[in-house]
Amino acid sequence: MILIRGTDLKAKNFTEEDIPLLKQKLRESCAQSWKTKGYKLTSIDTLTNEVGISTEFFYRLYKSKEELFLEVLSMIQNQLKELWHSMIKTNPGVEGFKRAMNGLFEEYVKHPTLYNFNNPDYHLFLKKLPKEKIESLRENDKKFFEDALERSNLDLRIAKEKAYGIFCTLLYTAAMNSDLVYNKCEIFNFLLESSIDKIFANSSSLANKNTNIDHCVN
Repeated sequence: MILIRGTDLKAKNFTEEDIPLLKQKLRESCAQSWKTKGYKLTSIDTLTNEVGISTEFFYRLYKSKEELFLEVLSMIQNQLKELWHSMIKTNPGVEGFKRAMNGLFEEYVKHPTLYNFNNPDYHLFLKKLPKEKIESLRENDKKFFEDALERSNLDLRIAKEKAYGIFCTLLYTAAMNSDLVYNKCEIFNFLLESSIDKIFANSSSLANKNTNIDHCVN
């Protein structure tokens, strides 16, 4: 039995079996706050109040705020994988790949504080991490891309590293300021359509040229 004291000064009892659920609630609250406020403005006090535990007890579950954020990143990446898999499950090949890319782009546009890796807030988070954790994040991104290629049943014309860089660059257009540029959704789809045949060896035979994918949100 773990005895803690909440903010209302009423004693609360948690067992070891409660810990996985408490950590899940913290991850969900953290993800929502990260999407709306960003890393810097997401405070431990706010998260613990929402979950109903003390700040002291939080540090029994996590060594630091950054450790929680790393778990949240892993959770979100798994959610993105599920989104990708659901989009290509019934439509593998180039068209499914393009639809899945649009799904990712739409997520990036909806939640820029979470997915815009070039913003100062995200850089502040990275500065708190040891180098091996940052490298692990990069490797996980590459594994996501490799898994996406495998599930889409596509062969590359170019080096895998180059293709990975191109698709990352395409997704970064989600961070463009909508007030300063032409419709970034149209720009994304134009660049995707323009490059897809040069990236995949079997794109011409599998793609439906009459399909118009343009459902992302600005």
